Amino acid sequence: MNTSPQLPIRIPAFRPTLGETELEATRQVFESNWLGVGKTTDKFEAELQEYLGASHVIAVSSGTAALHLALQVLHLSAGDEVIVPSMTFVAPVQMILAAGARPVFCEVDPFTLNMDPEDVARRLGPRTRALLPVHYGGYACDMGRLGLLARAHRLPIIEDAAHAFGSESAGRKVGATGELTCFSFDPIKNITCGEGGAVATYNDEHAREIRLRRNLGIRNESWNNLEMARSWMYSIEAPGYRYAMPNLNAAIGIAQLQRAELFLQRKRQVTRLYDDSFRNLEGTVLIRKSIDESFPFSYVIRVLDGERDALMAYLRVRQIGSMVQFIPNHLQPQFACGNVRLPLTEQLYREIITLPLFASITDMEVQEVIDAVIGFFAAG
Repeated sequence: MNTSPQLPIRIPAFRPTLGETELEATRQVFESNWLGVGKTTDKFEAELQEYLGASHVIAVSSGTAALHLALQVLHLSAGDEVIVPSMTFVAPVQMILAAGARPVFCEVDPFTLNMDPEDVARRLGPRTRALLPVHYGGYACDMGRLGLLARAHRLPIIEDAAHAFGSESAGRKVGATGELTCFSFDPIKNITCGEGGAVATYNDEHAREIRLRRNLGIRNESWNNLEMARSWMYSIEAPGYRYAMPNLNAAIGIAQLQRAELFLQRKRQVTRLYDDSFRNLEGTVLIRKSIDESFPFSYVIRVLDGERDALMAYLRVRQIGSMVQFIPNHLQPQFACGNVRLPLTEQLYREIITLPLFASITDMEVQEVIDAVIGFFAAG
């Protein structure tokens, strides 16, 4: 039995790209002595709104909080159903349940790993109240077909764009035209706030309600009351949560947004290098993508013939990180529905591997990953 310790990972699957710009931004917030939600949060929202071309953007404490608030404003009831791909992170599923509804899991397209509109159509029922597509890996879902389905059945769409900040759909930024689009700015996303998220919407009433609910239902947020004679006065007008984004996190986001285009171009460049290297690699299938319209979040390939775990182990010995994104939710004990079978999703789960992709990855690191993957298959 080999008991020798494993060497540390040198090239992780993900790594935040941070520097002096972010340090300076946080220093200014420290010096202001107002670390919580405030004017810096307002500024970040305004810059996000301009970048996305959205009518409203509300910054919140996490991508999960964004999903929860977006589902809350639909006023779902017990027994209501929301269709969501099983091949996604746990957050949207937990938030569907937190909003009082039930997730109905659907298949994904094997070539894009995005929600399959045909399977969605098969799963529509009398209790369906919303669709929740996930833009997997930074590549937009087929919102044209999903939109037709939603309009035909008068259903709202909540877009989980945790992976897709900066990506485009039909020539517009994801979030520019959607009823409710949720972003994540956690440490490994396309831009980070350290932790944070946002909801973009064109719906004035949704925006008003989300702003109330993100701050415990309080109408007058404290930083707006500073000049008032009764600065301690507040009015509670809705149910709510402590979901607002603090200035400290917003400052990091503003600094990251200034470099978003550089991050986007670098991740596109690396994605093309990987695609060119693996396109004809026997034993693998590439994910179909439109790189020119996307801000890639992750780089995923399918590994055939049961070799995925062996490839992960091979990379690990070479101190190269990899991941599986994700364990299908219908297989999780908390959500297991007994009779739910998604054979395609289950097959894809056994095949997918996420390889290193982040804006600060070096050319040498990229080549090392490429050589290792090709070397694995060359070794048989």
